[in-house]
Amino acid sequence: MLNIIEDTVRFPEALEKGRTITRTYKTYPYRVFQATSVLSGIDYGFSDEEGMFFRSTIDTKTQIVNPYEVKVSVTFGFRSREFDKRTDATIKYSVFMQFINY
Repeated sequence: MLNIIEDTVRFPEALEKGRTITRTYKTYPYRVFQATSVLSGIDYGFSDEEGMFFRSTIDTKTQIVNPYEVKVSVTFGFRSREFDKRTDATIKYSVFMQFINY
């Protein structure tokens, strides 16, 4: 059986370079055989007067913690020479989980 969960994480405005938010999904009584996450959308911004950023990072990682628990970590950040700009983001993702039937 395949289960799809759509979710959103919100990174509040901050001066930090890179941040990660982790969500845990409980699946009992279904045992997880395989799980992956897919980035489905992002909205981030800063004003023109805040300067130039060199690179952005958006990443999702999925981990099966145990047969009944999946953890998804979403990382968001910008890199520049001097990081003194406040940034925020809303990141949308989907988690695909394949369950084992016993």
